Amino acid sequence: MKNDSPFFTFEVKYMHIRTGIDLVEVGRVEKAIKKQHFIDTVYTKAEQEYCDARGKGRAASYAARWAGKEAVLKALGTGLSGGSLTEIEILNDEAGCPHVTLSGKLSERAASLGISKISVSLTHVKEYAAASCCVEEEKDR
Repeated sequence: MKNDSPFFTFEVKYMHIRTGIDLVEVGRVEKAIKKQHFIDTVYTKAEQEYCDARGKGRAASYAARWAGKEAVLKALGTGLSGGSLTEIEILNDEAGCPHVTLSGKLSERAASLGISKISVSLTHVKEYAAASCCVEEEKDR
């Protein structure tokens, strides 16, 4: 919305929040990651290095990232749209907070939607991993 008052000009942007959530059984992912092809199809090299370094928590870390990628796709509302799961990378910062980086077609799609920020939260227990995602989409109204 734009105001062309003779005294001042301002533009108002509106923020639209999209959310996504996913839950996965750690055991299902644990079986899947026995195949390197599955790992390479779903996870970036950096994600693999992180998860493989988790010792006993390896499968849960892979499962949490799977849930995170699914939650991101749901929040974007796009599905893979010709992209791949490796175009969503979820890595932790020094404090342990997960951050999402998009690349390829999914990055292009997010830009076309006006996505300005993606936040993700991951959690896991013995049997389940879950993730929630919020994306901020700027709109003119």
